[in-house]
Amino acid sequence: MTTMYKFGRNLLCALGGVLLLSGCYDPVPQQSRPCPLVKVVQDAAYLTRFVGESEDLADTSFEARIARSKSFCTYVMDTSTGATTIRSEVSVEFAASRGPKNPDSTAKFNYWIRVTGPGSSQLSSQTLDVEIPFTASKVQGLAQDEVNILVPLKQGENGDFYRIYVGLAVNEKELAYNRRNPQF
Repeated sequence: MTTMYKFGRNLLCALGGVLLLSGCYDPVPQQSRPCPLVKVVQDAAYLTRFVGESEDLADTSFEARIARSKSFCTYVMDTSTGATTIRSEVSVEFAASRGPKNPDSTAKFNYWIRVTGPGSSQLSSQTLDVEIPFTASKVQGLAQDEVNILVPLKQGENGDFYRIYVGLAVNEKELAYNRRNPQF
């Protein structure tokens, strides 16, 4: 049997005034536990994809960026073993705009999510695909992706021991371009 612990207050109490009038309270308050910090890596938060070797904006296929990221986590305890796992639900929103040399009417790119633990040791890494279509009248678009990440905890650990990093999969040339032309 698995028991879930959620952050924050009892959901019924959070519904507001109507339930407040009915005397809703949590008789045994749950102590809030920290979620792993989700951080967008600034050098990899933006991507300008060019057609060919030129870095002239007239040769742009598309531009993409991580518009927003948010997360929510729960602590899940296996009552038979006592082991606790953090389940983080990470949502990443992407925005893209079509460039003058876009051959496919789409922005296809990858992004990555990396989890680090104590001492900044990398525990896992995952690369995911994104595709944002364009039309003649729609030269900008959004996409959202959601990823569930499970982090098994050792005795005495909590979410403060872990970090979740998010970034666009840029090559060396694109990374150098980002560093010469910071967007944030």
